[in-house]
Amino acid sequence: MRLYLVDDQTLTARALRRELASTLAGRPVSVTVLHAGLGNGGAGLAPVGVEGVREFYGSPAELAGKLAGAEILVVHKAPVTEEVIASAPGLRLIACARAHPVNVDVRAALKRGIPVVHAPGRAADSTADLTMALLLFLARNMGETCRLVSNLGAGAWQYDCRSRLEGVELAGKVLGIIGFGQVGRRVAARAQAFGLNILVYSPHVDPADILAAGGRPVTLEELLSASDFVSLHTRPTPEKRGLIGAPQLALMKSSACLINTARGELVDEEALYHALKGKRIRAAALDVLISEPPPPDHPFFALPNVVLTPHLGGKTEAAPVKAAKIIVEEIVNFLSGKPLHHVINGI
Repeated sequence: MRLYLVDDQTLTARALRRELASTLAGRPVSVTVLHAGLGNGGAGLAPVGVEGVREFYGSPAELAGKLAGAEILVVHKAPVTEEVIASAPGLRLIACARAHPVNVDVRAALKRGIPVVHAPGRAADSTADLTMALLLFLARNMGETCRLVSNLGAGAWQYDCRSRLEGVELAGKVLGIIGFGQVGRRVAARAQAFGLNILVYSPHVDPADILAAGGRPVTLEELLSASDFVSLHTRPTPEKRGLIGAPQLALMKSSACLINTARGELVDEEALYHALKGKRIRAAALDVLISEPPPPDHPFFALPNVVLTPHLGGKTEAAPVKAAKIIVEEIVNFLSGKPLHHVINGI
């Protein structure tokens, strides 16, 4: 069996190389590692004209010229377009070490009868941790605190300065979680340890499951109007683009904060900018934006009540290792003729 791994020079790709080497030793598998100049240092939305994939590193045309012998293709963020799939006539399995394999044309794989396996939950704990870090940062006004100390030094310890930095206690406050998948559930568990009350909007989840996890199922409108913190953890489907726009922001308390560690396209950034600038909501913490990296003149950079992090949800030492283990276990299942557990296209 010929396995091709596309090394995009990320931590996940390195973890995949280590896990493949240790797990497949002694098995009748030849492993070819492709570099193909894919590590360009920044993932972004697919360029215009590349159909079926987004958020990828590298060139589909360049990759397509190197896969003629591949039977198993393992990627992290390399673009697996219809063209790439067609260039590998013997391809039998595509493995993508991401929770949402948006860089793989899943429909094109389905047409060929090729299963696509992925790594759901690989960064769930890491992202939940970051969500809570951002929530605490907002609650205790740490953005303004850091700026004040940086600008005033010891002067920040004066009472009139410290009085500007009053925060809120979390116990008894309400956290609204939009999307109750692997990350949302973990956020709920962590938040309850701080004494937060949990509201959940996730219409495709059994209300009994939400109740069992300590949350209360509500409508989106109820969640937005009652929550002190609103955190997004839902999948970025086309119909959810701009899920949080001007009408939704208008429902939120003026003291409320928005947290997004899911996907940038869930939020109407222009509407959020005006809500923050006009202090119609208190603050926002965003780990994701529609365009990454954002342009230097992005209006969020000028707002004091916005905390921005550069898509760090899965950037821990544990997440790449978890992804590699999930993917390599699926490859072993495939080689052994056992059922696959994480197939995204139903084959």
